[in-house]
Amino acid sequence: MSIKQLLFSFQGRVGRKVFWIWNASYYLAIMGFSMGIQVLFPAQAGIISVVFLAFLMLPDLAVTAKRWHDRNKSNWYLLLNIPLILGRMFVPVGGGELVAQPTLLQTLASVAALACGAWIFIECGLLKGDDAENQYGQPRR
Repeated sequence: MSIKQLLFSFQGRVGRKVFWIWNASYYLAIMGFSMGIQVLFPAQAGIISVVFLAFLMLPDLAVTAKRWHDRNKSNWYLLLNIPLILGRMFVPVGGGELVAQPTLLQTLASVAALACGAWIFIECGLLKGDDAENQYGQPRR
């Protein structure tokens, strides 16, 4: 599978090894980029980081979709990422100062994000894919 297919196609399958290599690269890129932007452009770091994360969203979803396919599950499981995104938006953040007690909505969003994140972690990160060919193609390890 080419890099283009891996990062921009929602078809095919990838095993746990490729999934973990992608995720390690993804989070290292985010951390490195964020630290660099914070040093170079501290005033615009927030908006630049959001643009960078949006740029990485398609490849992340494409790799994760292929991992769901390896588990013989459809792209609809990508919807589990929505509570993760919303949960991050509802987390109360304070710039070094005390933050008010989270609201019920913030707590529920955080619990939903935690549950969906755990499900994705277990299914995509830990469980083995189908050994045989399935409707999404041949297994890739």
